[in-house]
Amino acid sequence: MNNNVFNLELIEKYNAQGPRYTSYPTAIQFHNGFGEKRFSQLIEESNISNKDLSLYAHIPFCANVCFYCGCNKIITKNRQQAKKYLDYIELEIVAVAEKIDQSRKVIQLHWGGGTPTFLSNDEQWRLMQIFKDNFNFYNDEVGEFSIEIDPRTVTTKNVKELRKMGFNRLSFGVQDFDSQVQIAVNRVQSEEETKLA
Repeated sequence: MNNNVFNLELIEKYNAQGPRYTSYPTAIQFHNGFGEKRFSQLIEESNISNKDLSLYAHIPFCANVCFYCGCNKIITKNRQQAKKYLDYIELEIVAVAEKIDQSRKVIQLHWGGGTPTFLSNDEQWRLMQIFKDNFNFYNDEVGEFSIEIDPRTVTTKNVKELRKMGFNRLSFGVQDFDSQVQIAVNRVQSEEETKLA
């Protein structure tokens, strides 16, 4: 018996091509002529638009490399590296938030990577609190607050914690369930782990 439920409206919402958010801003936007002055001008223009905000945090750490991945990542088992990275993210969030009109609301937040669930539970709570302290968020009936997870690294308890933090959407990939393909791409992820996630 198949109990899968598909939300056609949600499928149609995301049935469009877009830039790889794992490279945001996209690669063509990085050049030597783009400096602090231009960045500040764009924020001012954005404030005039008074549009809702979409925020992205890149967590570049992965415990293992997946051979198909083109994301900006740091392969390490040293989880201590995340603390220093979070210190820098906090400085950047505060600096950017100071320039944003505080009446504007965050309608989307996405944590990508790498593997955001590389962060410890305490580090995840810390990062979410930094965002909440510096930006004005919609409630989660309006906003979309998403995190990429690795089904091999999360438990039911972890997913419940993510929900308590405010995430209302999980994103995770399934490259293939064929064990030979999984070995070839160095992403061995059982069907059971995926179903649990």
